[in-house]
Amino acid sequence: MRTRISWEHPREGRFTIPEWEIDPVRTALLVVDMQRGYVEPSCGVGPNLKATFPDICQYYYSRVESSVLPNIRMLLEFARMAKLEVIYTRMGLQLPRGRDLSPWSWRSAQIDRPNTNLYETSSPEYEIVSEVSPLSHELVLDKNTATPFASTPLDQLLRNMDVENLVITGVLTNVAVESTARSAGDRGYNPIVVEDACAAYRSQEHEDTIATASWWVAKSTEDVIQTFTPLLR
Repeated sequence: MRTRISWEHPREGRFTIPEWEIDPVRTALLVVDMQRGYVEPSCGVGPNLKATFPDICQYYYSRVESSVLPNIRMLLEFARMAKLEVIYTRMGLQLPRGRDLSPWSWRSAQIDRPNTNLYETSSPEYEIVSEVSPLSHELVLDKNTATPFASTPLDQLLRNMDVENLVITGVLTNVAVESTARSAGDRGYNPIVVEDACAAYRSQEHEDTIATASWWVAKSTEDVIQTFTPLLR
């Protein structure tokens, strides 16, 4: 059954939509790039970030540990109990030495760097962290672009699964999360970014992305759960 929910908070100087009509059962939870290389401080980008930018390292991994991981776990539990679709993405090199990347892209330029943040599918860094790991029947999409809409069949799969609302979580807020939300909106989906289930390297990058969002930004995981629980009964 379609119903109206609060959509955007009024913002000075910006057009906002206070309410929007959705069908709550046509909702999927999307967990973006929660891989060991981007989430575990002891591997992937962590050691280099700690050595080069210790303040950024402290902020980012503290937020991931205290907010992002526990809130994604809560959303996973809720989605699975409500029998909503759960989808994961993994970012990396799909072919050895990044032959799947455009040669002019910044990702191609990073392949031979000693502290590259691009990982092949066979590497430990590529795997999703155990705290929020997918169940055997849940969809995992491998991508080589920030948004999965550009390099995976996500659009077609969502239409096949009759999904119209996309609850988006993960890292980084100002890269993959933002790109995914904007791409989803351009394709006619209803993107819902959960603020306390996302993180960027810098707090200002996270806050700026949230402040300029053109989609519903749920301020908390509880907000999402409290909004959808009565609608799904």
